[in-house]
Amino acid sequence: MRYKLTMAYDGSKFHGFQRQTLDMSVQQKLEEALALIFKDKIIIHGAGRTDAGVHALGQVAHFDSDQEIPCANLKRVLNKRIYPYIYIKDVEIVDNKFHAQKSAIKKEYHYKVSINEYDPLLNDYYLFFHDRIDITKIRAAMKYIVGTHDFKSFAKINKKGSTVRTIESFTLDIKDGILTFKIIGNGFLYNMVRIIISLMLKVGEGKFEPSHIQEILDQKNRKAAPYVARPNGLYLYKVYYE
Repeated sequence: MRYKLTMAYDGSKFHGFQRQTLDMSVQQKLEEALALIFKDKIIIHGAGRTDAGVHALGQVAHFDSDQEIPCANLKRVLNKRIYPYIYIKDVEIVDNKFHAQKSAIKKEYHYKVSINEYDPLLNDYYLFFHDRIDITKIRAAMKYIVGTHDFKSFAKINKKGSTVRTIESFTLDIKDGILTFKIIGNGFLYNMVRIIISLMLKVGEGKFEPSHIQEILDQKNRKAAPYVARPNGLYLYKVYYE
């Protein structure tokens, strides 16, 4: 049978989601805990490979096992073993056709920027930025991102296959000095969200005009905007399925 896990984790404590040779990953921590519970080797498949330092509030993964453990019991026992930096929010038994990555139809990421006084205790969870930014210009620049575009200029590495993606929405909420960028799309290239956010901040501080975002898209060249925002402000917020 196939189990579906929905989870949150503190990315600052792991070297990304995917299993690594030397460093601890979210996948390794989960697989080790599940192996003890099921007394068998368990391999999990995540909806996305978040990088080192990137957090999740709604990451999804699945795994298979011949053993049936009630979902509520599995959630309780698993959370005891992975405490305190990962938390399983939900456990479901799903159809074997379900795949955490391949069945996803869109993802939602949030990026948090603080324009408040620097706080070292929050450094792992926000990108701290100065408050001399033009929010009106940022909102104008964000409009160029929405829609279906070739995002080749926004991919950190060369990717085989199409670099065309559709961004359904891109919004900005501001509260108590925290800027929360929210972006929903049918797929994202490697570091694409962090590259987009870095450009929005460049616009906000006057180094680019909003219209330059369209020029960067048209160039289809990563060298047109060689910037990447730090991972600590990025959160995989939700994975959507049919």
